[in-house]
Amino acid sequence: MNSARTKIYFAAVAALFLSVFLSPSPSAGKTVISKNGRDKGGAVRIALALPTGGRFAFFTKQFINGLLLSLNKQGGLNIKYSIINLPSGADGSNVGRMFASLSKKNTSAVIGPLFEGQLKYFASDSVKFKIPVITPSPVIAKEDLSPFVFSYGMTLRQEIKTEIKYAAYAGIRSVSAIYPDGGYGLKIMSYINLFSRKYGVNVINSTGYADKTVDFFYNFNSIVKFNNIGSTHVSKAEKAQLGITPYNLMHGITKSKPDIPFNGLFVIGSPSKLELILTQLAYYNITGFPIFGLSSLDSRPFMEKYGFYMQNAIFPDGFFKHDDNKIVKKFDSEYKDTYGEMPNILSAEGYDIGGIIIKAAEKANRSRHAAVSESPYNYLNSNYMRQKKAEGFSENGEGMQFYRALLKVKTFKGVCGISKLTGGRFKKPLYLFKYKNNKIYILESPF
Repeated sequence: MNSARTKIYFAAVAALFLSVFLSPSPSAGKTVISKNGRDKGGAVRIALALPTGGRFAFFTKQFINGLLLSLNKQGGLNIKYSIINLPSGADGSNVGRMFASLSKKNTSAVIGPLFEGQLKYFASDSVKFKIPVITPSPVIAKEDLSPFVFSYGMTLRQEIKTEIKYAAYAGIRSVSAIYPDGGYGLKIMSYINLFSRKYGVNVINSTGYADKTVDFFYNFNSIVKFNNIGSTHVSKAEKAQLGITPYNLMHGITKSKPDIPFNGLFVIGSPSKLELILTQLAYYNITGFPIFGLSSLDSRPFMEKYGFYMQNAIFPDGFFKHDDNKIVKKFDSEYKDTYGEMPNILSAEGYDIGGIIIKAAEKANRSRHAAVSESPYNYLNSNYMRQKKAEGFSENGEGMQFYRALLKVKTFKGVCGISKLTGGRFKKPLYLFKYKNNKIYILESPF
């Protein structure tokens, strides 16, 4: 699949704007078949249920590009796939109708959703219709899991665990945090507290900020101790030396070094908030310790603009396109040759999920009707499954067969690292980076 063909293909799908609101049946939409995916007997049928229009179209495009490259480059000869535009606002009834239609078409697995909002619907319907789901969603709540949901995406919990574990290893025994006071910020703070207790790191204090905050002085004032002064106690020479401004005097502080009780600081927020927090930390001379951030810090444009304020920043990510690992380099080359640009984390996760599908399809073909081996994650004969069956949940032979095959994919080595299937999750380590002197250093690798 060359670059031009790929762009035309995606534009066609997006233009049709296939919608479960208008027609829950995948047959009403555009079905795209791999150039190697001729209609053979025993074909594995995969449905991609993702938003192909609106503000999330770019993310879907990156993910699908990686997935299709995997299926076409790695020999997905017996795999057929269709793409369904599932808008981000689709609710449980829309998702349910989609699964009902896919079940009638002997669908083997569903890929999606891209984000967490619809995962609870996918979890419920995956059990009801016996169709396994593979999701790249970055947030997986326990209540959104089911025996038929397999997750591959990097999660916020995983990011925080990786950083806290490294902090303990590096001797950083006390930390603080600045985080958005609501939504995912509170969830992240719960992860910081959880893993700090587990690995012996002390959370000295923390401060949450409101969505409209642009001046973070009061947040800083709650985690460090400024050196208070009065304007009558500072000479003109001292003012010049310390860089004191009327603003400083209004707050009664100097820009001399404050007392900092922690060894590391978690700075959490959107890029627009991060740029304000990082520059203001430097302004108030709150420096001299590593800053811990999320994978959003792994952005070349952000580093080019704010790298001065990121010295010794530590952050994780699930993929590193500049890695010298031969698997990653091969993927980079193929992706750029096909699409004319370098891959990102969504492209990489799509590529790996494609590889997992191929591996499961190979196992399914070798033993079309073999029973799944007993394992801690075999729910087929559990009370949970017996209850669902008693409630009238339907059977889907193709879905059950592919479910069994997925359970046999115990390990997978992809461009995001080496993962092991544990409790429905393809768990893998993350990259951990350190930014210093305009360079990115790899502290930990998932290979």
